[in-house]
Amino acid sequence: MAAEGGEAKRRRLEGGDLQGRRVAVTGAQGFLGKHLVAELEAQGAKVLLVKHSEYDLIEQSQVRKMYVDLKPEILIHAAGAVGGLGANVANPGRFLYENTMMGLMLLEEGRKADLQKFVLVSTVCAYPESAGKEEGGLMREEAMWDGFPNPSISSYGLAKRLLHEALRMHRKQYGMASSTLVLTNLYGPHDHFNEAGHMVPMVVARYCDAARTGQTSVTNWGTGRAIRDWVYVGDAARAIVLAAKGQTEPLCDGTPINIGSGTGNTVRELCEVCQKLSGFSGEVLWDESKPDGIARRYCDVARAQELLGFSAEVSLEEGLRRTIDWYREYIATNVAGTP
Repeated sequence: MAAEGGEAKRRRLEGGDLQGRRVAVTGAQGFLGKHLVAELEAQGAKVLLVKHSEYDLIEQSQVRKMYVDLKPEILIHAAGAVGGLGANVANPGRFLYENTMMGLMLLEEGRKADLQKFVLVSTVCAYPESAGKEEGGLMREEAMWDGFPNPSISSYGLAKRLLHEALRMHRKQYGMASSTLVLTNLYGPHDHFNEAGHMVPMVVARYCDAARTGQTSVTNWGTGRAIRDWVYVGDAARAIVLAAKGQTEPLCDGTPINIGSGTGNTVRELCEVCQKLSGFSGEVLWDESKPDGIARRYCDVARAQELLGFSAEVSLEEGLRRTIDWYREYIATNVAGTP
């Protein structure tokens, strides 16, 4: 067989055209959702916002009504009952129930409504705690069922893992098309910049606020040696849209696909870039009495490159520059509150 040419491979990976297609997005008003809507609109899709104020997605009658009202051809499920570590620990039953039921009802009612494709936004929280330990922290999709997720986030992770299988079973029994994107840690504009947020927005706010208010020092947790995988939210949105367009079998049978940077950076590197871009010139302290967490954890992205033609394009420094610029503009107009 002749080797596949570059243009032929590009067409195969890009799949169908979203121009004029009716694409519903759950979680459209959230951090990822705002970037996802912008990417879909740039592709010419007719974006349908699934708003929590209009549809309670853990009530089956409301899910059914949403499909009747909006009549989507494709649904991207980016909503979830989520929170920081404290919220996960405090609400394991609710997070397991709501995330599982929301996903299953959207999938089943979508099948009944002749939905053409279901795109699941999943998370690395679904991976077992031991994933990557034998490979220097590299998490491969094949290891998804090799153990139990970290107990502190297991309710959310197990709900997503169950949905991975539900998509595969719906393909097997009903022929329903679906894609599963397993996202690593996202960051960027519109994130939640408070103490309940994730690491990148907290570090951005810490350094920017210290520079703005003239603080003489900042304190970071741990040693800074832990390696994590951060991907810019715009890159993640682009990957999700590629999956929504994709028509090859692995992009229609629910095969999990990691979406990450593929490299990983240390926490210290993250803090150093934030210090430089924020202009903070004070002393930087490290509280080594606080834990680093897992030493190394980042995603293998070979499958994303092969099936989607996707690689992250925005470097950590460039992504942080955009994030810090947005945060400064936000603070200038909204001193209090959450973005």
